[in-house]
Amino acid sequence: MNKKSNTLPVGYRLHQYRIEAVLGAGGFGITYKAVHEALQTRAAIKEYFPVEWSYRDRDEVNVLANTQGGLPTSEAGEDVCYTWGLERFLNEARILAQVNHTGVVRVRDFFEANGTAYIVMDYEDGEPLSQMLQREKTLSEEQIRRLLGDVLPALEAVHAQGYLHRDLKPANLYRRADGRTILIDFGAARQALGRRSKSVTSVFSPGYSPIEQYLVDGKGYGPWTDIYAVGSVLYHCVTGIAPIEAPARVLDDPLKPAAVVSAGRYSPTLLRLVDRAIAVRPEKRFQSIAEMREALNAPDQPSPPPPPPPVQPPEDEGDRTVKLELPLRPDLHRSGERPRLVIPEPPRELQPPRPVKLRRFDWRWGIGVLAAAAVLAGGEEIIRRFVIPSLSSGASTQIEPPRPPEPSKPQAGQNYTEPMTGMELVWIPPGCFTMGSPETEKGRYANEMPHQVCVKGFWMGKTEVTNAQYGRFNPNHDSGVYESYKLNAPDQPVGRIGWQEAVAYTDWLSGKTGLRFRLPTEAEWEYAARAGSTNSSPWGDDPNQACRYANIYDETARKTKPFPWVSYPCEDGQGVVAPVGKYKPNKFGLYDMLGNVAEWTCSEYDNAYAGGETRCADPSAAAGGRRVLRGGSWTDLPELLRFAYRFPTVPGNRKFDYGFRLVLEP
Repeated sequence: MNKKSNTLPVGYRLHQYRIEAVLGAGGFGITYKAVHEALQTRAAIKEYFPVEWSYRDRDEVNVLANTQGGLPTSEAGEDVCYTWGLERFLNEARILAQVNHTGVVRVRDFFEANGTAYIVMDYEDGEPLSQMLQREKTLSEEQIRRLLGDVLPALEAVHAQGYLHRDLKPANLYRRADGRTILIDFGAARQALGRRSKSVTSVFSPGYSPIEQYLVDGKGYGPWTDIYAVGSVLYHCVTGIAPIEAPARVLDDPLKPAAVVSAGRYSPTLLRLVDRAIAVRPEKRFQSIAEMREALNAPDQPSPPPPPPPVQPPEDEGDRTVKLELPLRPDLHRSGERPRLVIPEPPRELQPPRPVKLRRFDWRWGIGVLAAAAVLAGGEEIIRRFVIPSLSSGASTQIEPPRPPEPSKPQAGQNYTEPMTGMELVWIPPGCFTMGSPETEKGRYANEMPHQVCVKGFWMGKTEVTNAQYGRFNPNHDSGVYESYKLNAPDQPVGRIGWQEAVAYTDWLSGKTGLRFRLPTEAEWEYAARAGSTNSSPWGDDPNQACRYANIYDETARKTKPFPWVSYPCEDGQGVVAPVGKYKPNKFGLYDMLGNVAEWTCSEYDNAYAGGETRCADPSAAAGGRRVLRGGSWTDLPELLRFAYRFPTVPGNRKFDYGFRLVLEP
């Protein structure tokens, strides 16, 4: 029977400590409540356990390394592996042990055991600020000032050691039983690990992480980085909601200032402090904790009235194109660009359904990260050269898209070719199936609970979106290089795609065609991938047959880049990402549903399968949670190449083996 949890068993003796309970688990570690058996004192013990790179052995104690991958040397600049992360985990412990302040959780000890490492900290009675905010929504000014009286001196002590917290948020501000607030769960090691991993699930805290944490690797950080997070926490305390994610604030900041939202309920001094702390540009924030404390203690002055809103011309309901007073490049054609194949119009009877009115997609988030680079650099020229062409090529929608002819009633296996991109789609008939995996399935995870799901019929791309097809939207996109192998061939699937970029592509294509393109939901993806199968994969229990059905980590790929996990025993001659449609299709006529590149779905990650798998996340909700990748990639270990495997990560994560395919709504 498969183990339900990756945690140490309750009652296990870890050196002189006995494990009593699990306090929490994230993408890079597990925290336990424990008791010192000799002293009978309680402690909190954090275990290094990166879920992407490790697993618990059959003894339910020892941790084994490198089971879910890492990035190649060319991607990360050095070998990314379990040991590399372990060293940084221990280094964080050494630094924290040197911080002696009542406002910072005390590190008692750290050590290596069971193939991993542990940090022993004081256990405190109380509750995190996040729990308090969930109950009370906002805090009084007296409560906020008392909070700052604890947090700011603690941060100042941390910064004095040349260290940053990097993960300040309500969940990491712990209110003790005596009413004092302390800092817990520092994020520096996690930041370093995440930048070299396939998953950045725990790297950014949406709404609380400043723009430099999204864009800069070790540069541009400073006390102002933590100050942004403090300001975001304060914004939550005075408004009852967390700020929207930093990349969404770059071009046209939709965040209402605290001085406007909460005017009259708090002093102008406090509200001005909040708004300055959460400035998008780092240089606009307080540059030190001392400067922030000085502003907090300044005498109150009335806030100036907000300026009247600018007069806007009447907005055409169908026109959402942003007009910027900057010249656009007249010609996006690149020298040496390959001539594009002109696809003839498909037969009338194979046209997809009539278009419906398009949703108003807030595409600003999709290009926010790109624009943020310009913000940090202070470069109008960057905006002129890169951001504006992106807006020009992909942001606008057609006011009155032409209506294509009505199709005949779609039949299973029927194809439709989208004329502009040449993308082939196949009709997936409606049906019901058992989503998830049984407990007996080899390699299954606890988040794959089997349950019945029914889906409506839909069109789905026969293959993953290719470089050539994506290039119609963004001709400057680069899928990169893998171990000296270029990944930009026109028939290879597009890579290095974040969720926002995938959604932006669907919106662009919808706007150009008048049809309703989107990413598949988790349920649609698994239903289409299975095509009626109840096995874990098309090759079932015979790994020697895997090379017939998918581009996976086989003997050929192992020779290209050896990883410290087992490869499939077969060999297909394909060392890196393969041209789409090279392997055997499933019964619906879909190619590469497993392997090649991992595919974004539109669903927000729902660990309990409580309905999120059947719907799309709101693309305009910039601060949304994690999204789900399906199908695994050509670099993944064998147990991940299953229909039911789910990989949650943040929308902004872009890796060399992340791509997508489209769904067209009937």
